[in-house]
Amino acid sequence: MNSIILTHVAASDQGEFILDAALDRLGAWLDVEMGSLEELLEISGCGDAKEDITVLRGLHLEAASTPTDTRRMLKRAQVSLERLTEYVWTISPDAVVDARAPTDLDAWLRWSGARLQDTVVTISRALEC
Repeated sequence: MNSIILTHVAASDQGEFILDAALDRLGAWLDVEMGSLEELLEISGCGDAKEDITVLRGLHLEAASTPTDTRRMLKRAQVSLERLTEYVWTISPDAVVDARAPTDLDAWLRWSGARLQDTVVTISRALEC
């Protein structure tokens, strides 16, 4: 998914907007990319990443959540997303021997890594505000 999220806004008056934008980006990533990432990690033999996937699947905010609650949840997501990014960047396409691996595994790895990194950057910028 290639969505445009305003991430270079002066944060003094826009703190909640930026948190909402990061939350939207995270939600979009979870909806669109999570299944693909799980399959990629399974094919690549990265079983250690399952804990981070579980953390991300368990994220939830109540309707009455405050900006502080949102920050806490985004921080938990950020930690898991950063670890998942590292997993993806360290996978060597040549080392994957699973028969389900597509011939364009390298492109899949680059795409997943880039989407993860985009999401991490958006969350990091929001948490800096």
